[in-house]
This record gives sequence, structure tokens and C-alpha cells, in this order.
Amino acid sequence: MHILLIDLGKEMRGGQWQVYYLTRALARSGEFSPILAAPADAPLMRHAAALEGVRTLPLAGCREWDPRTLHTIRRLVHTEGVRVLHSHCAKSATLVGICKRLWSAKVLAVHSRRVSYPLKKGWRGSKYVQADAVVAVSREIADVMIASGMPEPKVRVIHSGIDCARYEKRRQRGDGRVVVGMVGAFTPQKGHEVLVQALAELDRETGLPPWEVRMIGSGERFAPVAALAAELGVDAHMSMLGWQDSRDFLPDFDMLTVPSVDGEGSSATIKEAWAVGIPVVCSDLASNLELVTDGRNGLTFPNRDHAALAACLTRLMRDATLCERLVQGGAETVQEFTDERMAAAYMELYRSLAG
Repeated sequence: MHILLIDLGKEMRGGQWQVYYLTRALARSGEFSPILAAPADAPLMRHAAALEGVRTLPLAGCREWDPRTLHTIRRLVHTEGVRVLHSHCAKSATLVGICKRLWSAKVLAVHSRRVSYPLKKGWRGSKYVQADAVVAVSREIADVMIASGMPEPKVRVIHSGIDCARYEKRRQRGDGRVVVGMVGAFTPQKGHEVLVQALAELDRETGLPPWEVRMIGSGERFAPVAALAAELGVDAHMSMLGWQDSRDFLPDFDMLTVPSVDGEGSSATIKEAWAVGIPVVCSDLASNLELVTDGRNGLTFPNRDHAALAACLTRLMRDATLCERLVQGGAETVQEFTDERMAAAYMELYRSLAG
């Protein structure tokens, strides 16, 4: 069965890695023939080019309305028998929605949705409703979509997965410092300000070992977060390292914070920390709680409560036994969220849709 996977993003973030893992698994299955469509200069295309059995389709740009892209997909559908069009971002969902309207009898439309915001009104929301299936990467996202008008029988929940083999285990630095890490784009929903405010609480705490915070990521909130850190007097504790491959830095973290305030899907960063072997502290967003059980494989704190986040970090700095227990729980849990499990669930969905 031919599957056309489409992602119009020009970055290589969590969603693009999910597309990569799925494409790789489809090619290895012997049952499915994946075609990956993305902007010609997207990092995803460079990664996919090295995969055996994967056909790549460079697109002229990232505009969902580009007539050249529609012409290319029409040829795949009408002359090469591509049956399933699977979108992986909001723009590609619009593109697949257009194709579904044009050739509804010939194509099955599948969308993956990775954020927990309600569906928008009008065409932006109807493209999901008219699809044959929409995959929510968490139960929370599924519930929000259904509440927004998505027919429940069309909704599936398939959590994102990671390839644990890509991650090195935590390194013993031996410098006597505690390194608190955060990985995520500097966007409002990621909650960087909550962490900075928590650092001000930590700075007033006595009896803690020397500590520092390393933030990986870039985005619109980079400068405002730096300004807040300076205002609160904690900037000397912080290193803001810009966009980096998280795999290069996670092994040097002693703990990972995920203070997201809204919109979270199925956090890849939490799973990456489990694979590396470092304890996790996250906000109690519903999607986070689908992954993290407080006291078993991580610590949770009330959303936006910086004092509670500081208290969690203090506990971990002072309790090595607790850290070990959380690391063990994470190592067990991450086996439920591998790329192989994720891909197998998508393959079963394709089979069911094709009858």
C-alpha cells in the first residue's frame, strides 16, 4: 500500500522526528511503500534521503495552496495509485484537506494532531472533520477535538514514540554541580518563565549543592526570558544555549524540567529523559499526566506554580534515593512509548481504513 506522508515544516523538531520514525518503519515493513513529501530544503528530507526503500518528494515550498504541489499529488493519486494521504502539521493538513475535497473517492485522508488546542471554526476545523481519521498523540488532544465537533469514531489515540537507541546514557561529570536542564522552543506554551521564577526561589534556598540551569532551544521568547532572568538576579545560574541537538546535552543533565503551561501533546522530551536516565519534573497538564505518574517515573507540580516547581527541584537535589527510583520508573515506562509501537499502531490504522 502506498502511503504519502506530508510535513511542510522547515525545522527538525519532535513532530518531524515522528514522521521520520514512521517513514522508516513503513519502509522496513515490506507491506507499505512510503513516499515522504516535504520542502526541498527541510532537514527532514536530508534525514530521509539516507533511508533505504523510501521515496522522497521535494516540494517547491511550504505553502499549502501551491498549485505545483497539488499537481504533483494528483499525479501520484491518479497514475501511481497512492491511497493514503497522511498530514503531520497544520499546513499539510490543509493541503490534504484540499486533496480530499478534490478526489474524495480515490484517497483516504489521515491527520496527526500534536497540540491540545480546540479546533478552529470554518475551513481550518472542517478539514479535520472531513478526514477519514485523525490521530491525536494524547488522550487529552482526542477529548478536546471531540468536544470541538470531531466525530468520535474518526479519532484515534497514538502516542508519539522515540528510538531509545539514539540516546546515550547519563554521564558522570564529577564536578560536584547539579545541572538542571530544559529542552524546548522558546514559545509561550513551554513555560520558560515559570522555570526562571522557580530559580529565584531556589536562589533563596540554603544548603543546596552548587547548581546551574541549561536551556536548549530558540524562539520568540528567548530575549524576554533572558530579561526576566536578569531582573530576578538568576541569570548567573543560567546558560541559554540556543537550538542544539538535545542528544548532545541530555547526558550531562542531572534532572530535566518540563514546565509547559498549555498546548502540550505527547512530550518527546520526557521520553528522551527516561531513555537517558535522568529524573523528570513536569507540570500537571493532562497530556503530561498520561506519561508521568508522580513519585513513580517523575515528579509533577501544579501548572504555573513556580514555587512548587522549585520545591520539586529541591527534593531531587537532596534525595539521591528518590532520583534513582524515578530513573528506574522512567526506564520501565519508556518501553511503552517506542517508535516501533507508534509505527505499528499507524500501520494497523492504515489497514483498517483500507478495509
